[in-house]
Amino acid sequence: MGKVRTGNKTVAWIAYSIVVALPLFYHPIVHADPAAKVLLPTVVRGELEFELLGGFQRWPNHDGDRERQFIGEIGYGLTDRWKSELGVGTTRFPNESYRLDEIEWENIFALTEPGQYWLDLGLFAEFARDYGSGLNAIKIGPMFQTQVGPVQSNLDILFERQLGAEAEPGAAIDYQWQLKWRGNPHFEPGLQGFGTLGRTNNFGHQTENRIGPAFFGQVVTSPRHKIKYDAAVLFGLTNNTASTTVRFQIEYEMN
Repeated sequence: MGKVRTGNKTVAWIAYSIVVALPLFYHPIVHADPAAKVLLPTVVRGELEFELLGGFQRWPNHDGDRERQFIGEIGYGLTDRWKSELGVGTTRFPNESYRLDEIEWENIFALTEPGQYWLDLGLFAEFARDYGSGLNAIKIGPMFQTQVGPVQSNLDILFERQLGAEAEPGAAIDYQWQLKWRGNPHFEPGLQGFGTLGRTNNFGHQTENRIGPAFFGQVVTSPRHKIKYDAAVLFGLTNNTASTTVRFQIEYEMN
């Protein structure tokens, strides 16, 4: 268990290569705000995933009030440690039509085997094109997962850096977390939270924080097919945060 495996070195090299190459291929990104999801450091080789994420927010007296967002993603487990996803996001504001928001490429690297240590560790790397702002950015960061008794805990810490002449200085520091009470696989209650801690050059300013109740579940439709789902109602804790956000995620898996 304490040995360094060749597979681990290969995955680490792939992860490093993608992180280094992101600025070379990249075009913009925006926060997948109302439809944001908690990322998990788990990969299943050969598993094909179809995901639909959605979100709606209320933010009185703000230009983001009543924003609706939907994101469709397709992912595949390329190896035992590397999963890659492509996603397309759309956004709609009041009195407007849905518009193409972003195209994103996500990569999840499982740096430890599930249950190998007390803490499962992964690396997330993403780049996307934001058709609204025309800005360039990359997003990378660690993912953590552990379970104590029936409670599974997840935490993601993500750094988003805009690129180009009009890019903001520094990188945004985003976080997302969840607690899940494992039990009945069809309905597991929990909590979710999303937010930002500011920027690396302006830490602690213009923070956003949302927290609220969530539920999780899955239905096995056949030995190799299942449907997973989760949803949450999130409440803003600061003036820089939408007062209420409703989000959901539906995922169909085949392996």
